[in-house]
Amino acid sequence: MKKLDLKKGKIFGFGEIMLRLTPTNYKKISQASEYRGTYGGGEANVISSLSMFGHDTKFVTKLPNNNLGFTVENLLKSNGVDTKEIIFGEGRLGVYFFEMGHGYRVSEVTYDRKYSAISLANRKEFELEKILQDVGMLVISGITPAISKEMRSFTVELIKKCKENNILVCFDSNYRAKMWSLEEAKECLEEILPLVDVAFLGIKDITNILKIKVNESNDFDKSLLEAYKILKEIYPNIKYMSSTRRNVNSINNNSLKGYIFDGEKLYSSKEYTFDILDRVGTGDSFTAGIIHGLLSYDNFEKIVEFGTVASVLKHSIIGDMNQVTEKEVLSLVEEGLENIKR
Repeated sequence: MKKLDLKKGKIFGFGEIMLRLTPTNYKKISQASEYRGTYGGGEANVISSLSMFGHDTKFVTKLPNNNLGFTVENLLKSNGVDTKEIIFGEGRLGVYFFEMGHGYRVSEVTYDRKYSAISLANRKEFELEKILQDVGMLVISGITPAISKEMRSFTVELIKKCKENNILVCFDSNYRAKMWSLEEAKECLEEILPLVDVAFLGIKDITNILKIKVNESNDFDKSLLEAYKILKEIYPNIKYMSSTRRNVNSINNNSLKGYIFDGEKLYSSKEYTFDILDRVGTGDSFTAGIIHGLLSYDNFEKIVEFGTVASVLKHSIIGDMNQVTEKEVLSLVEEGLENIKR
């Protein structure tokens, strides 16, 4: 296989960053008097992880002109992300409350994001020509067009502008039922997918959002391969498709297997079973791992193993953003689980 070529451009992410408040000690919101605060967002999590893997990255968003906004900017800077083109203005930092489940009690998200700075943003505030002049790849997800009508039209405009400038586009569905309907998501995806180079879509995205009929069977790999082949026929522009399969043994113990499709063949990782410290951002870590693999390695077996292990390790990291390096991921991929590194 041939590695993806950025032509020495930066990997650029655009989207919303929020404050996550998690009740301590697995409490429900109704019980909580203490919360642990962290920051993150789908695209920002991917970009931060790619920066940790050694890539030249930048992130653009709109943040409130206050200490919360400045804290977010400094967090991205601390992860090595270029933040020079982030804009500040009216609005607030969106918040979501995360009740961390335990055993058979599921985790649940409660949003408090209305009137966030990015939801109030006007596309004219972002200087696209300037932003894209040093970019080789765009990373964006289905969360951003769901924020507002303005962000939906801007997302489409941004992706079209990337294609006009031969910039690679990586799109992760990241469907959020609390933000928009399946019908709205379908309409938007059908506008975006003809312009995408790398798509992170699971079988449920293909059947539930895009309404593509797949002969689902007990053989998951076979069904996923069929779904990807059908999608490739509809959108021949998509070079690679990728997703995971998660088995929930309990809220605190899952099994994960990763997949990547090259247009003809489906490749899969080993299945990993592990205990969970923090599940938020693990899908974004998989996305970052696959992107890193496509840019760095020349075989799909290593790419999908790297992406899956990056996600597995994120389950052991508190907060939305992964904090592992390429060396740490490769250590688990190549050497397996060790006791203590001395």
